[in-house]
Amino acid sequence: MVKITYLGAGSAFAPALSKDIFQIPGLSEGTLCLVDIDPDRLKLSHQATEIVNKKLGTDWRIVPSTDRKEVISDSDFIINTIEVSGLNTVKCDYEIPLRYGVDQCIGDTVGPGGIMKALRTVPVWLEILKDAEQLCPDAYVLNYTNPMSIMMLATFRASRMKALGLCHSVQHTSRSLANYLEIPYEELGWRCAGINHMAWFTELTHSGKDMYPVLKRKARENKQLYERDPVKFELLFHLGHFVSESSGHVSEYVPYFRKRPDLIDKYCREGYLGGRGFYAQNWPIWRRSLDEPSTGQR
Repeated sequence: MVKITYLGAGSAFAPALSKDIFQIPGLSEGTLCLVDIDPDRLKLSHQATEIVNKKLGTDWRIVPSTDRKEVISDSDFIINTIEVSGLNTVKCDYEIPLRYGVDQCIGDTVGPGGIMKALRTVPVWLEILKDAEQLCPDAYVLNYTNPMSIMMLATFRASRMKALGLCHSVQHTSRSLANYLEIPYEELGWRCAGINHMAWFTELTHSGKDMYPVLKRKARENKQLYERDPVKFELLFHLGHFVSESSGHVSEYVPYFRKRPDLIDKYCREGYLGGRGFYAQNWPIWRRSLDEPSTGQR
């Protein structure tokens, strides 16, 4: 029977990822260990995951713990979504680089924000990997924590664990593409390839027809459609393919879009479309909204 240990399970990802896991063919039962250093958030996540388990009619054993060493032994898979001091530092990660002319949207993967997050996160991550090498050396490590590329580089250079970097961006973007093309998602054919957090849709088809010419035409002729993903549509116009990440992330990965204030105004929009300081402004709000149920507030 499969055993999965989920680190950072107090995050909002836990119920969504558990839903994905519980619906994998052949995995109607197993043990899912939820680990988080915050007992209140862990309790809430445990309750939500049990609800998912019950609603789906699956028979998973859910084990919460604030100590990974208590539960990680003999795990088949380790899922990582830890966040190291994110709420306390996200404002600094944005405002300090801004003084020197670096205006970030998300700032957790590349650039100064990504580097500072790596310096906080990688040391903690390496300690986790050491525990895994001792207690579950044959497990597969599935990492969702940013900065993705730095986390994976550190993993491969410092650990013997088998590891993969993952993100839901491919699934989300494929659904967006079906919506942009006004095609039922089940009818859209697509192939995506590339490094994690910068994958490209190499094929888009419908009933055997290449839909890339249609997508380009629609985005050029329909201003409202273009505004829904401006940075990604610009890359499509210039490079011929659609990228998997949000326009906000991509505006930092391909920083020509953010190197001057006028370029940010021209290509970036609010929120995940490249808004200035989007994470720094919204992270505290998101955290409060997630914590309210566990404190009895409404």
